Amino acid sequence: MSKIVHIITRFVNGGADENTLLTCNAQAASGHDVSLVYGADNTNRMVAQLDARVRRVCLPSLVREIALAKDVTTLFRLARLMRRLRPDVVHTHTSKAGIIGRVAALASPGAVIVHGVHILPFTAKRGAQRLIYLGLEKLMALTTHAFINVSDGMRDECLAHGIGRPERHWVIESGMDVAKFRGALPAGDILSGISAADVPIRVGYVAALERRKRHRELLEAVVPLLKRHMAMQLVLAGEGPERQALETAAREAGVEAQVRLLGFRDDVEAVLAACDVCVFVSEREGLPRALVQYALAGKPIVATRLPGIERVLQHDRNGYLVDTDSFDEFTRRLEALIVDPELRETMAARSMVIDLSDWDAARMTERIDGVYEALLARRSLAGGRAAWRSRRGRLI
Repeated sequence: MSKIVHIITRFVNGGADENTLLTCNAQAASGHDVSLVYGADNTNRMVAQLDARVRRVCLPSLVREIALAKDVTTLFRLARLMRRLRPDVVHTHTSKAGIIGRVAALASPGAVIVHGVHILPFTAKRGAQRLIYLGLEKLMALTTHAFINVSDGMRDECLAHGIGRPERHWVIESGMDVAKFRGALPAGDILSGISAADVPIRVGYVAALERRKRHRELLEAVVPLLKRHMAMQLVLAGEGPERQALETAAREAGVEAQVRLLGFRDDVEAVLAACDVCVFVSEREGLPRALVQYALAGKPIVATRLPGIERVLQHDRNGYLVDTDSFDEFTRRLEALIVDPELRETMAARSMVIDLSDWDAARMTERIDGVYEALLARRSLAGGRAAWRSRRGRLI
């Protein structure tokens, strides 16, 4: 049994959060002593899903934005927790918790430090902010025994920017229940949609309604399509601060009847089963779990280029990849799928046969445990060598 402490900034309805939830629960079920530290931004739904054996530590001072006083408070509280728990493994997730958590982990000298790379925020920053974020990541890499990247693209980005050595990087896909997306029944409330002479064509986007997911840009791009194709619906599954702006934009454009804002859904598989095409337009991500879920559900996909996305979306086979800022091309590709049912069917069939077994939750947690075991064995061996040298020195 190992003592493991996970640290994440937010514990909400997001990909990194679900990844962490599954990991904590699997490790607790295996008999490990598991603690999860999370910040002020959390949801009752996520906390309630934690295994009862997982120790929960909420630090209200752990927030997403830079807040010097709160950050210092968080650091001292985490360091005190490390000294008390003396973990074997400290596993941090996301950027803010990754920086503060890895510094705090030094208060427990015997711990191996693992950082989960779900996204790299510095890639979206400019000027001084970018240099600060990148500099901190490089500095913390010196204390990090292993990086667990959610995609090859994340690993390659890290190495290209000098973050960690190659031998310290592992790629472990973000796990989920892959079986439930195959052959799921469509959600009835979505099927009941708008009335139209033609069969409705539903375009789905599963993502939190946050600015970086670019829902506004998506809506602006598809308004002409919605007006040309009255049977088309844009189905947005997710909740967040952008909701009101999206409702206003849809109303002002005169397409509110064709835009379905579903809010947060815990039946994503049923939502996807009701859609005909799926899209993803975020400007920066790791490898979004939603994209994997689209392919598992057997959908044609149109998405912006993201690191490692080719594992899931193969251009001109099961969908289309477009440049991040090329919404004109995005619209053309999406319309090609809307007007051609045979093309949709062909690309859907190709999505269904992609091997996505690496995203199985059990496989993810097994591989994470393998990384821990390798690091702990190395630590034990190093400790044994140090003890042998000490005894040898006394004998001499």
